[in-house]
Amino acid sequence: MSTPTRAVTIPACEQHDGYSAITVTLPWICLECGGPRGEPSEGISYDGSRRLHVHTWNNPCGHVEKYSAVRKSIGIPA
Repeated sequence: MSTPTRAVTIPACEQHDGYSAITVTLPWICLECGGPRGEPSEGISYDGSRRLHVHTWNNPCGHVEKYSAVRKSIGIPA
């Protein structure tokens, strides 16, 4: 059985200045427990100065995944 994946847009870095986003394909499993991730929806990332339209999700298991951890899990430097 293969792991499901989803393509989502996330901030490319912590200080994105409102424009630095990337679209990535992720294994759709929680980084903490391996359970399924929640359904992605449109949301906002705020870096302290500017807003960026990205995808967000709430995992049914309750674990919160920071974008920095998601980037690290696929080999993108924080």
